[in-house]
Amino acid sequence: MGSSGSGRFSDYPGTKAKEVAGDGTGVAGGASGVDKCKQAFHVLLDDVGNSDFYSQFNNVPAVGDQLGILFDKKRVFAVDVNGVKVGALPTSFNYLVECLEDGVTYVGLVSSSAVSPVPTVAADFAPQ
Repeated sequence: MGSSGSGRFSDYPGTKAKEVAGDGTGVAGGASGVDKCKQAFHVLLDDVGNSDFYSQFNNVPAVGDQLGILFDKKRVFAVDVNGVKVGALPTSFNYLVECLEDGVTYVGLVSSSAVSPVPTVAADFAPQ
């Protein structure tokens, strides 16, 4: 994987390129116009076999069961309708902490689940 730039300073935001139309200012970091908090997402949960849900019921939620999102001051978790932790979201979803603090809530549905060979849960979430 390499750079797709020309190797000139004009490749960087804030410098003017002579052969390209526009003012050459580029877009500042984080200003892509896409609000990640408002996007739906699919996730394969981590640590399902070590979760409170699996420990209590020796099972995983069924396909179609409703889930929510909870931050317990350490990790972001998917929880069932009673607040029982089903599994942790991968750390790539840690941005959700800020979304939750801003009042965004998420409702999800289990899209696939299995007890063996390893407890597994995948879900689709959408902001409310």
